[in-house]
Amino acid sequence: MKMIIGLLFILSSLNSFAFTDPKVGGVVIISKSDEKKLNPNAVLFVFAKKAGPDSGPTDHSAPIAVIKIDHPKFPQAFVITPKNVMMPGAPFEGPMHIIARYSLNGDAMGTPDSLEGIDPNFPSVDLGNKNLKIILKDKKSK
Repeated sequence: MKMIIGLLFILSSLNSFAFTDPKVGGVVIISKSDEKKLNPNAVLFVFAKKAGPDSGPTDHSAPIAVIKIDHPKFPQAFVITPKNVMMPGAPFEGPMHIIARYSLNGDAMGTPDSLEGIDPNFPSVDLGNKNLKIILKDKKSK
């Protein structure tokens, strides 16, 4: 009987930890001064890029995961999971940089008119952080 109870305890522990998806999430907001740039046909991209000693949120490294939100409404909630990796089977692990880009023309690469942002309190994050507050700003005002 003790063995069965012990096995049930182990299985219940596995269920609450091993089978949960690692996530990073939060909300994207737009600065008051840039609200005039809102466009009903725009697209919001939220990228996850691997963070490391030689990387930063604005470097040109490729993202490891991305979500695309058509016709975003601000404040716009988001969650990035392993399901959003760009190359199937690629590792989804922290620390990482989370960058949002509001594209007026729908191009993920952005244009000079695109709005971008990070959470200034969390320039790099670990998995499990679901309290990011990314503030979109005009790229020229950074």
